[in-house]
Amino acid sequence: MITDQTHALTTTQIGAMGESLAATQLVLASQGRLAPFKPYADDDGIDLLIYDKASRSVVPLQVKSRMKVDNEKAQTVQFDVRKATFAEEGGSHLLAQLLSGSDLVCAWLIPMSVLKGLGNGRGSKYSVVASAKVTSEDKFAAYRYFNHEDLVGALISAFSG
Repeated sequence: MITDQTHALTTTQIGAMGESLAATQLVLASQGRLAPFKPYADDDGIDLLIYDKASRSVVPLQVKSRMKVDNEKAQTVQFDVRKATFAEEGGSHLLAQLLSGSDLVCAWLIPMSVLKGLGNGRGSKYSVVASAKVTSEDKFAAYRYFNHEDLVGALISAFSG
């Protein structure tokens, strides 16, 4: 039964869908080279393990997803990583993505080893406030991707790094 109540996606729903979309798109964009695995429990901040079939290496990802920008003019969006689950060892990366429905608007693939120095570390979280503008030269621009193919290329580079 559908009611006339207005509903909005919750952050939990957006997060779950974002992880699924990321996993699916990474397989498609890599033509099957990358194989995502979901940990049984992600209480340590790892949402996906990305396995590279060519190098037989794994990159742990913490996936953060948003569906809208926080500042329309600057096109900025904020992603928070809890310090309690933050781990920079092991080649972990943050995959932060701005989505429009199931479409990728913009994504940032940031090694956790540099996140601590780039993000605002006040309180219990590291905050990333990045611009989705193509012309933006903010401190996160080097980690920004506008399509899954370029994102896959960056991930494959992470396997060798």
